[in-house]
Amino acid sequence: MPITAVIAEDEPILRAQLKAKLAKLWPALTIAADVGDGEAAREAIETHQPHLAFLDIQMPEMTGIEV
Repeated sequence: MPITAVIAEDEPILRAQLKAKLAKLWPALTIAADVGDGEAAREAIETHQPHLAFLDIQMPEMTGIEV
């Protein structure tokens, strides 16, 4: 069973950089979703039930802490 994660970051460049670094450092990790706001993060976590969530602290709609 693969390890899965959700990435939530409102800055597209930072989201892409994190995704690329994770792919390089942890090739077995499957990114189930990458989203740009807190509400989308909450929905992605509910839908995909990932093992990990990488959450930006300050995002629109809902912060990473609120998620």
